[in-house]
Amino acid sequence: MRAERKLDSWQKKLVAMILDAYERTGTYRGDTERKQSVRIPVNRIFADYESDHVNLEELEAFEQSMRDLERFSPIRIVYRDKKIKNEFREFLVPAFDVEPLLYEMAGRKPKREIHAGQIAVYEKYRGRAPVLDAFIKGQEELLRADKNAWFTPSAAEDVMRTLDFIFQNSDNILYREISIVLFGDTKYMEKHSILPKAVRVLKTYGYFDFHEADFESAKDYEDAILAEYAVYENPTYVNFNGNGEILFRNGTDMRLKAGVPIAVRSDRLSDIIEFRVYADAVLTIENLTSYNRLQTDAFQLYLAGYHNHARQEFLKQIYHQNPNIRRWLHFGDLDPDGFYILENLRRKTGIDFHSCGMDLDYLKKYQGYTKKLNENDRTKAENLIRAGKYPEILNYMLEHNEKLEQEIISWKEDISRNHRAQIH
Repeated sequence: MRAERKLDSWQKKLVAMILDAYERTGTYRGDTERKQSVRIPVNRIFADYESDHVNLEELEAFEQSMRDLERFSPIRIVYRDKKIKNEFREFLVPAFDVEPLLYEMAGRKPKREIHAGQIAVYEKYRGRAPVLDAFIKGQEELLRADKNAWFTPSAAEDVMRTLDFIFQNSDNILYREISIVLFGDTKYMEKHSILPKAVRVLKTYGYFDFHEADFESAKDYEDAILAEYAVYENPTYVNFNGNGEILFRNGTDMRLKAGVPIAVRSDRLSDIIEFRVYADAVLTIENLTSYNRLQTDAFQLYLAGYHNHARQEFLKQIYHQNPNIRRWLHFGDLDPDGFYILENLRRKTGIDFHSCGMDLDYLKKYQGYTKKLNENDRTKAENLIRAGKYPEILNYMLEHNEKLEQEIISWKEDISRNHRAQIH
């Protein structure tokens, strides 16, 4: 038998299928002593083999190709009629006869050798960060067990290189900026889906004090994970509306006036050395529409749902620099997620936030605008109730299968009269 013989397209297809099937056998894994065989039905190689409309010239060429293969390989033709031997049924090869000849004929290596060779790709990033070490350990365990790693070697290299950069990054950076810094092409990471792969690693091996169930969509969750490392698709901003004054590290002094909203890029928050609020209440608002609609005598901030570490530290800075602020209020959706965000604010900042405009009266008053709860809503409501949080309004939501978005309240109501603070 001569392994160097050149195969035609049918022969290549059959040998490849045999090798794929062989690598799923106990013989390949070495965990059986039984005699096994690999069998491939003829119609998997030649789809029209049993068709009444088959091209006879092509059929004859195919059958001759298979007979030639049988002569110089361990592959055997199994006929429908063993005596007549005119019509093929399948192709068979004893599993013990596959290695090394069929691999040599196909010009490929057994997966175990390929997997073993891939381990070196991961080793160069060992010791760079705990998340990377955990990822590397998991991938090497897969490869040593002769299983596929999560990514191809080249993709794994790109992902680990990206994660290594992210872990060392301290400034706000955009997706395309990372792409050109690491790969010399602003669109490389997008073309090769590098960030979704990196996020998969972070979700599996990283630790965050929020969960996917806290977000309305998977994208929001993944964006929040990347934001923990100051990585963004586009620049993000913190919005203010109220009387105050901001002093930046470079000496810039910005005066704020109620009714003239402004926004500061998130990456400039760390440049603020003093933030003065000339009001006795701060009101954080969950959604942009409500932020744009409301005009209260409180100092208003738009947080865009769940907030990252930088925004938590910013709120703490305002709190410590403004002892004159007597009330910290939050206005969000009247749904379990809205109350989760409120609890998130309280827990992460240590500030005693209270709900504002999140009354049961409003939920009842605007019952015609409510939506039904989903399973995630119910789970969050039950978790909060078990923790003794907001039982009256959350039990009402569960009993009536209702939730309400804040935009109808900010449009129809003046919540500024007394800030309607609910203390729990």
